[in-house]
Amino acid sequence: MFLSIKEAAEEVSIPPSTIRYYDSQGLLPSIKRDKNGSRQFEESDLFWLEMIGCMRDTGMSINKLRKVAQLRTRGTSTIEERKKLFKEHQEKLLKERENIDYALHKLSRKMELLEQM
Repeated sequence: MFLSIKEAAEEVSIPPSTIRYYDSQGLLPSIKRDKNGSRQFEESDLFWLEMIGCMRDTGMSINKLRKVAQLRTRGTSTIEERKKLFKEHQEKLLKERENIDYALHKLSRKMELLEQM
């Protein structure tokens, strides 16, 4: 059974306009269309939309996601390449978290000093 863009948007809590944007950017190359050109979403498409939303929330670029989407359409032979892209993003996020943790520590120390004044 296929879902419309409105139904898919409700399922994954992403606005239809954002889904259209993702499609226009080449992030949804496997989306089927009916005879009228309307997008038809399957369960696997919903999982992919959720993944895109998650990766965008963590700052992954459209270009990198487009690369992952292109690799995904080529099948299991690209798994290692996709894992490498996600690993690079994970390392970037871990470094960002380290920087944030350091900044929070400094901020806490500053607030302690101000409290003593």
